[in-house]
Amino acid sequence: MMIEMDTKERDLLKKILDSYLSELRLEVAATKRSTSSLHEEEEIVKGLQKKVAALQ
Repeated sequence: MMIEMDTKERDLLKKILDSYLSELRLEVAATKRSTSSLHEEEEIVKGLQKKVAALQ
């Protein structure tokens, strides 16, 4: 699947992912336990960030 986006859309998506990852990390730290679903979600977000960065 291919998604086309312009520079503004790409930059906004990067900003959203960065913000979400930051909040997710706080949530992981707040739980003080290993929650595989949150860690899995974190890895997915990191992968999306790499894909968005590669669009530049």
